[in-house]
Amino acid sequence: MRAVVISVGSELLDGFLTDTNATFLAQEMAALGIELVGVSQVGDSLPRILTTLRRAWDDADLIVTTGGIGPTEDDLTREAVAALLGETTTVDPDLLRGIADYFAARGLVMPEQNAKQAWLIPSAKALPNPMGTAPGWFVERDGHVIVSMPGVPREMMRMWREQAVPRLLPHLGDRAVVSRTLKTIGIGESAAERLIVDIIQRRYPIIATYAKNDGVHVRITASAPDRARAAAAVEAAEREIREVLGEYIYGEDDTSLGAALLAPLAARGHTLAIAEDGSGGRMTGLLAEEPAAIVAYDGGVVRAFEHAAAEAGIDANAPGSPAALADREAQLIRERLHADYGLAIAVRLISGQTLDDTRGEIALAINGPFGAHRREHQVKGIPREIRRRAGLWAAEFLWVVLRSELGGAV
Repeated sequence: MRAVVISVGSELLDGFLTDTNATFLAQEMAALGIELVGVSQVGDSLPRILTTLRRAWDDADLIVTTGGIGPTEDDLTREAVAALLGETTTVDPDLLRGIADYFAARGLVMPEQNAKQAWLIPSAKALPNPMGTAPGWFVERDGHVIVSMPGVPREMMRMWREQAVPRLLPHLGDRAVVSRTLKTIGIGESAAERLIVDIIQRRYPIIATYAKNDGVHVRITASAPDRARAAAAVEAAEREIREVLGEYIYGEDDTSLGAALLAPLAARGHTLAIAEDGSGGRMTGLLAEEPAAIVAYDGGVVRAFEHAAAEAGIDANAPGSPAALADREAQLIRERLHADYGLAIAVRLISGQTLDDTRGEIALAINGPFGAHRREHQVKGIPREIRRRAGLWAAEFLWVVLRSELGGAV
């Protein structure tokens, strides 16, 4: 099956949003054995969306759209699909009732404009959306399939996996495809690939590495005449990869880095507090929204490096000032919030001749029941990238310490 992904929304063309939906769908399709032959972005213009759909119809068997199925006048994906097929939209009473119930459950009255989200055409079946008001469409017509989903990533991802993929499987032939993603931290993509190059070069199952914001992902994909054989191939490769990369693997598939870090703390009744000085709250953001944060994260503070250093009586410009501040803050935040572990991140930025020549001095400190630990890094780049790397290094450092002190797989 050949596929085209179309991302709809003028905001994608303005440069204000990154099209993460297309990246997600490309990876998902690869795992399913679907050949992705094109990705397009198009603004909120009915003629342009229709032109893009017509081109995709000629190129592919499967068209997947994201975005443009909201309730406003510039949400035009439904209209474009209907025009492509020469079909007329009508309001589906059951969908309309479901949308009204969604609002009622929140003590609200459904705005009249949301009725367009209950539209269907004869060739379309609705894809339920438990996370929002916009049902998707699954269209089958003349040997083609069109899947239209919301542009909100969390809604789209769930709809794709729970609603669209099961409906697509009968179109993919007799072969079953199984995939698994192992997530690592503390090792670069090139280093990870070198360690498993022998496994990669066998060509089956297919193994690929990807550098992500939460570490390096190793994706294993196998296809076979039945699911059992495909799963067996994936599991065999996974065992070999874990033998080599096991110390770096923190989770698989949907496991988030934040959840992996908090899990051992929660399991043992321990808590963590964080002081971030100059890092922009990267670790706080990583952990705060995880369910386990309720029991394992005591909170923390986020401040500018210079302000934190001044409060501590440390010369912010002195050599070694990030290390001195991090050591102090890790102990203080642990004591102030009565946590079992205190993590401190201190990032001092030193301006260069250009913005991307900024030098970052990073100190990470952990104070816990088994003593104190510290790591230091120096890096050049733009400030945003320096802070991002500081957050990832802090997560890696915490991972290593918790793994060592709390034992077992984190």
